[in-house]
Amino acid sequence: MAEAEGESLESWLNKATNPSNRQEDWEYIIGFCDQINKELEGPQIAVRLLAHKIQSPQEWEAVQALTVLEACMKNCGRRLHNEVGKFRFLNELIKVVSPKYLGDRVSEKVKTKVIELLFSWTLALPEEAKIKDAYHMLKRQGIVQSDPPIPMDRTLIPSPPPRPKNPVFDDEEKSKLLARLLKSKNPDDLQEANRLIKSMVKEDEARIQKVTKRLHTLEEVNNNVKLLHEMLLHYSQEYSSDADKELMKELFDRCENKRRTLFKLASETEDNDNSLGDILQASDNLSRVINSYKTIIEGQIVNGEVTTSTMPDSEGNSHCGNQGALIDLAELDAPSNSSPALAPPTSGIPILPPPPQTSGPPRSRSSSQAEAPPGSDSTNNALSLLDEELLCLGLTDPAPTAPKESPGSSQWHLFQNEPPSDLDFFSPRPVPAASCPSDGPQLPPPVSTSSMSQAPLPAAFPAPVVPASAPTHSTGSFMFSSGPAPALAPKAEPKGPEYPSSSTSHRLDALDQLLEEAKVTSGLVKPVSCFSPGPTASPLLPASAPARPLLPFSTGPGSPLFQSQGSPQKGPELSLASVHVPLESIKPSSALPVTAYDKNGFRILFHFAKECPPGRPDVLVVVVSMLNTAPLPVKSIVLQAAVPKSMKVKLQPPSGTELSPFSPIQPPAAITQVMLLANPMKEKVRLRYKLTFALGEQLSTELGEVDQFPPVEQWGNL
Repeated sequence: MAEAEGESLESWLNKATNPSNRQEDWEYIIGFCDQINKELEGPQIAVRLLAHKIQSPQEWEAVQALTVLEACMKNCGRRLHNEVGKFRFLNELIKVVSPKYLGDRVSEKVKTKVIELLFSWTLALPEEAKIKDAYHMLKRQGIVQSDPPIPMDRTLIPSPPPRPKNPVFDDEEKSKLLARLLKSKNPDDLQEANRLIKSMVKEDEARIQKVTKRLHTLEEVNNNVKLLHEMLLHYSQEYSSDADKELMKELFDRCENKRRTLFKLASETEDNDNSLGDILQASDNLSRVINSYKTIIEGQIVNGEVTTSTMPDSEGNSHCGNQGALIDLAELDAPSNSSPALAPPTSGIPILPPPPQTSGPPRSRSSSQAEAPPGSDSTNNALSLLDEELLCLGLTDPAPTAPKESPGSSQWHLFQNEPPSDLDFFSPRPVPAASCPSDGPQLPPPVSTSSMSQAPLPAAFPAPVVPASAPTHSTGSFMFSSGPAPALAPKAEPKGPEYPSSSTSHRLDALDQLLEEAKVTSGLVKPVSCFSPGPTASPLLPASAPARPLLPFSTGPGSPLFQSQGSPQKGPELSLASVHVPLESIKPSSALPVTAYDKNGFRILFHFAKECPPGRPDVLVVVVSMLNTAPLPVKSIVLQAAVPKSMKVKLQPPSGTELSPFSPIQPPAAITQVMLLANPMKEKVRLRYKLTFALGEQLSTELGEVDQFPPVEQWGNL
């Protein structure tokens, strides 16, 4: 990357290592170091360029490259140390001195300088363990006989630690105000400056007192924990004296009190304060020793950090395992088992059988469930938290189910026994489905209705409608079975071209009239399911019986049976069951990422993809990145999401569920998860999420909302 002067890292290095140089050109060497510090990926590019120059067959060019490397190690800081301390670069240096590679062709001067640099780094950078490993390997192989003498000017002298900053006196606004007041010749301004200095000194004293109190508390906690832990290790119910038991009880009470003090300290500490990790670690040790005391002395059953009866949330409140069904969450592995079957209604409204249970992943809103680690009830116990948050969105109306019909009974009884006015199923309310007959043998409505898998009611069955290519167990549309007819079929078979009874014929004539009206006004909705009988299908009526039409191929907005294209209940656009986007196929967009969560060093970002999935311009692809910059590990991470009913959200499996603690010499650990968001109505996106994780030993449940999504009109072209 060229800067304003037109110089790049490569051009700086070429000039600094030019074989025509009579001596080392420090102007270009320092320029190369400065360029590394300017560029975002300067250290990564620099070590690659230096490795090539160091292996040059020209001795003078290789020596100059080693001089540049030495200068960079002194001037470019931790970022370059991390890159040099990787085996990728160390192997290139080992090739220079090893006779298996370039050792026989490289001059002794170059090899000696490489060994001196490696040895000096083992002394000056003890935290870079790989450099020490590489040097000791050379000694074991006999390439390095003894440690070379290192002059003082060749040793990496660590820079003095930066002067500790005082946050009170480094306040930019107060500093500017104080400087202005001190420069003024007005006596009132000088008086104000004096008062300002006194207030700043008081703030600094309060800060120092707070730090002192925190250190004293941590020291007291650690001493109590250590003493109680040792006493518990040597405790015996038979041989321990009463004095020991009283002392342990006193220590236990102190630990209980100090735990509340630590909670208060942690809440008052800033996230970027280095002492937060010490506070959390002390709190973990305190919780462990308290649980050990309860188990050993009091005989309580403690499972991990909490009792098995309750599970405290992130705020210390305990919740029992009262679990509710989550509406419109991402498709997770656990099927829903909390929605009770509704009792059959007493009215004459025909009720169609529930959709058959399949072994595939759930697709409807009512079947989404939280995914929890095996053997853990903590996530399930807290599911009702999100239910309460989602009530305001109106997402908690589960789909009712009906009891299964026996083979001897079917919905045909409803058509025979109820008056036409009670056929509420054919009321003018819209129904989000349509079907089409195939070229196979057609069955009349009386027989086919008994083998109907499910027909949706307008409000009671908000399940998505699947395309015609979907299997026959799909829900949300008219599907006609091609299997053998139930036991009712022989009784319903007519002797001639007429139907079983005049009342039934009257009802079917009313149905035909509605279907004819649908044909006249047809034109908008495409067929979503087709009837395709299998080889076992056999006509149940004589050949002389006239074939009555099935449902029409398409309907229009005038039909009371079906729904127009603009309806928010339209299923094909909402269904995400067949949509899967591999992470490696996603192209990043120019849109800025959105921070969804950022607390205690645990951070979640939403990155937006440039393109939509093929054939789904209404779907936004979001890459969820989870980063850990905390000194503690983050485990058992579960992310769930919910959107309004007119949208659909799907979370693909994450790349992991644990994040290792942050290390300053390694990049932060990360988890990626692809999220798909369908928005066919092009409404403003409002997403709520639920996040459960364990930071160290502290279980947390977080709820939040994100509405900073790219404009819907730009989806697919971000």
